[in-house]
Amino acid sequence: MKTMKKAILSVLVLAMVSAGCAQEKKDQVNNKQNVEQKMRVKPKKANISDKQLQSNISEGVKNDFEIKKNKDTDEALKVLSETQNVLRDLEKNKDKKAKDELAKLIGKIEILLTKDPDLALVPVDVGYEVKDVVTDLQTVKGITEAAKKAMDDGYYQQAKNLMDGLTSELVIKTVYLPYATYPDAMRLAATLLDKGKKDEAKQVLIAALNTLTIQEVDLPLPVLRAEEFIKNAALTMADDKKKDKKEIAVLFLENAEYQLDLAEAMGYGKKDKEFTELHTAIKVLKDEINKGNETKTKFDSLKSKIKKFKERLFFHKK
Repeated sequence: MKTMKKAILSVLVLAMVSAGCAQEKKDQVNNKQNVEQKMRVKPKKANISDKQLQSNISEGVKNDFEIKKNKDTDEALKVLSETQNVLRDLEKNKDKKAKDELAKLIGKIEILLTKDPDLALVPVDVGYEVKDVVTDLQTVKGITEAAKKAMDDGYYQQAKNLMDGLTSELVIKTVYLPYATYPDAMRLAATLLDKGKKDEAKQVLIAALNTLTIQEVDLPLPVLRAEEFIKNAALTMADDKKKDKKEIAVLFLENAEYQLDLAEAMGYGKKDKEFTELHTAIKVLKDEINKGNETKTKFDSLKSKIKKFKERLFFHKK
């Protein structure tokens, strides 16, 4: 019995030692990356203008969020337009015409919902807004240290205001027509008109137009910029006519590294192992470029890694 207890104890000790070593190794990797991040100086600008970089990013994002034009979207846009027409007719005291148009509108929506009962939200518009306050690690460090001190001193609102300024995002706003509730508003407006309550009917129609649902998605610009820099590095290496292509490609990758550091320092996502994997992959790629080795396979792998990373963290895809 004692021998068995000793054996079990030995196994537990070995397991604890092994786990401790694994954790120590993981901590060493993380500490090394943190040190590199703190020491990393903002590289020279890559061989692309800020304007062109932003344009490329915007085009890529639009492809992800572009409203897919279909019958549902077209019909939703017509419903909005026709609702506005009803309001205009009421303003011009064309009450009979407004009632007829409203009846047709209600019928149209009911037919659409009969065909597709799950037609709850239909996208009708999409807009883009850039919020780019912080662009370098030194500024991020200054803000986070000031916010930590404010928290420690009990100045919580000051800390909140400081952290609110820690922003570098592309905000996508998609507007949806709530088909599920829209018909009820139209029917109520029609009932009010039948009762001669024109002003109340107008208010219901205005409220219906104002109940469009807006969905926002915030995309961290540093991650999008890193992805764009990596794409440009790959294109540069694939161009055999490009002079000094090794130096240009490496500079693109150094800018990508810096943007990933910036994203992590700003708290986009969490201290994710994929940050480490991306940095490692970039370092390997730079070494392969400098050695003159084939890089297409490694570039394809890196582009796939950062695409999946972006989608998992910010598009909520598995």
